[in-house]
Amino acid sequence: MAEVRFQGAIRRVAGKASFGVDAGTVGQLLEALRQVMGPAFQEFVFEEEKLRQDVEVLVNDRNITLLDGLKTALTPFDQVTLLINGARGFPSG
Repeated sequence: MAEVRFQGAIRRVAGKASFGVDAGTVGQLLEALRQVMGPAFQEFVFEEEKLRQDVEVLVNDRNITLLDGLKTALTPFDQVTLLINGARGFPSG
């Protein structure tokens, strides 16, 4: 089971720091998260059926854009990190 770690603002809307998900690819993992997480998480992370542009997904600290995107294969020992890149990810003063 891959471990999903939520960083920064995503952690607040997820309501937890990490979550275990059985999935063969990053795309399947994200779809599983859409099904089990609440509406606040879904609105914050997704725009319609796609990830919002400022959401970054890392597999074992490597951005999926440098791997195979949503088709990146996962093993049960992988760590997947979701975080916001940019101003939306910074805490408000």
